[in-house]
Amino acid sequence: MKKNFSRKIAAPLAALSLSLAALPLSSCVLRAPEASEQARWISVSGTGAVSVKSDMATINVAVVTYNRSVIEAARLNAEAVTKVRVALIDAGFPAESITTSDYRIWQDISNRNGVQYRGDYRVTNSIHIVTMDTSKAGNAIDVAVKNGANEFNSIQFSATKTSDALREARTLAIKNAAEAANLMAKTAGAELGRVIKIEELGSPIYAARAESKMMMAANDFATPISAGNSEVSVTVHCEYEIK
Repeated sequence: MKKNFSRKIAAPLAALSLSLAALPLSSCVLRAPEASEQARWISVSGTGAVSVKSDMATINVAVVTYNRSVIEAARLNAEAVTKVRVALIDAGFPAESITTSDYRIWQDISNRNGVQYRGDYRVTNSIHIVTMDTSKAGNAIDVAVKNGANEFNSIQFSATKTSDALREARTLAIKNAAEAANLMAKTAGAELGRVIKIEELGSPIYAARAESKMMMAANDFATPISAGNSEVSVTVHCEYEIK
């Protein structure tokens, strides 16, 4: 009897002890937090361009001479370049604005029936002329050509006062990007949020165009040059949150 009674008591106690042992374990179970909504964003680019008056002209002409003798070719070239420089200075262009941009000597070589023939020596002296009065660009070309320059390489116009234009171009670029982002967000049924990134792509671009035409009049000629305006262009990359 005692054995049966102790067995009857032991069984419920064992079950109770198991249930009590399980209680502390159930209180330590942690729930995984709900996944937060993933951030959404939109990426756009915008460009702003502002015109500014060109106030500087850079002209590059050259004197090219030929001779069988390299010494004679160099001498003839030196005389011609000196004449061009003096004429430009007399025409009102400062001496410091007339510089040498390149100087080369080489011999013309041709091949005929597998035989190499050496021709004349060629000497080229490139003259760089800078004027802060763009209306004088045509005159600079005319004076140089009339006094010995026989090769025209390039003319470039630029603006020296661009700080205000650069600020305006950057402002326009950012506004352009914001308008594009807002349009895209609304079209997609979203709302544009705060800007999270602004990056200027590359360096600002300064571009200018010029037109030149040589006109003949009797035994004389004039080269009209139109400087036009320079353009300051900025491109930015922006990223915005969308709601």
